[in-house]
Amino acid sequence: MKRLRTFSAAALGVVALTAAGCSSSGSSSSSGSSTPAASSSSTAAAGTFSFGTAKKATGTPYVFGMINDETGAVTFPEARQGSIAAVDYVNNYLDGINGHPIQIDECTGDGTPATAARCANQLVADHPLAILGAADVGAPASIPIYAHANLAYLGGIPFTPVPETASNSIQFWSVSVGDNAAAAVYAAKQLGVKSVAIVYFSNAQGESILPQITPTFKAAGVTTVKDIPLSPTSPDPSPQAALVEGSGAQLAYVDIPNGCGNVLKALKSVGYTGKIMGIDPCSAPPVITAAAGGAEGMYIASPFQLQSGTSAQAQLFTAAMAKWAAPGTLIDSISTAGFATVMNVQQVLSTITGTPTTSTILAAFKSGTHSNFLSHPYTCDGQALKGAPAICNDYYLMDEIQNGKETQPDPTDWVTSKGYFPGIGG
Repeated sequence: MKRLRTFSAAALGVVALTAAGCSSSGSSSSSGSSTPAASSSSTAAAGTFSFGTAKKATGTPYVFGMINDETGAVTFPEARQGSIAAVDYVNNYLDGINGHPIQIDECTGDGTPATAARCANQLVADHPLAILGAADVGAPASIPIYAHANLAYLGGIPFTPVPETASNSIQFWSVSVGDNAAAAVYAAKQLGVKSVAIVYFSNAQGESILPQITPTFKAAGVTTVKDIPLSPTSPDPSPQAALVEGSGAQLAYVDIPNGCGNVLKALKSVGYTGKIMGIDPCSAPPVITAAAGGAEGMYIASPFQLQSGTSAQAQLFTAAMAKWAAPGTLIDSISTAGFATVMNVQQVLSTITGTPTTSTILAAFKSGTHSNFLSHPYTCDGQALKGAPAICNDYYLMDEIQNGKETQPDPTDWVTSKGYFPGIGG
């Protein structure tokens, strides 16, 4: 695979959608891109927000490996861009990790096990300090390679059960299992839904949710669950929308990470009038626009406080993404997870005396309860999500699309699936 070497966030933005293979990124003094999610207000935020007193890390870099899916049928370039923005902020304003700037050694994935394994072997050969999780659907093939090399796997988006159960994995939230389960409980207990149609991608990630979310719906009181697969390469989800409408389901659960807007638009086109739930990427402003009104009223279980909120962390995230992420980067759960992963890793590893090792890294995360950037505090005691010992937090906020915008009616009312979720493999 082609290897790229660059340390500029601006340059990384240029190759964000086309890069193949591995590259390295570190601190950068580049500035200024806005995102569709925050539009001009994001640019203004970057110009007016104070990042505080600069404290630039100048020591020997701490290198972290990363695989992110940016080619293939389903891509998540915003995960890497979120990480890049956080790395630039941490390296320039927080002294990196005890004076050592964070550097990311990247490899572009395509969601297949073969590419994930090849990337993992390339990253391991570079002897990183640890691996930063991103959006790697091929993680079932890559994580065992990291484990064999005695490398910790930290954060990101755990799309499949493997990163949620691996002994070398630390996960700050459960995206695609825990959020689905919490949403299922909310649908049954708060919305009173009795029948559900789940639209999901017919790939490894999409199919992995069914054994988890279906029993949770039923345990919470839903009596009928209809599964409706959609190919990630399908240009038209109208047949699936028609199946939802024909099923008579009171709730359409849209678990589509890419192309969610098309599904929502199709549901509206076929006349579906039931309630709608979607996963967090469905709430991105470009998706809502693409839905042409089909997203109105949609519920979303999010592991994050609203990125456009007024909290100090929300303002920091918005300003950093506007300053250091590539133009056009989506502001959604994926980019937030990339950003928050770096922030959480910097915070915990900065408590370690001397050069961190895999043993001290894992021990630091498993000691006590930690603050979680834009999310619920986490405790890595293996008890947060049944059957998923690597998950450290299983709390979510219910967002709603109102008047074409994502809202968060109560930023303190965290929802959990405890007592209803059967557990990974349960």
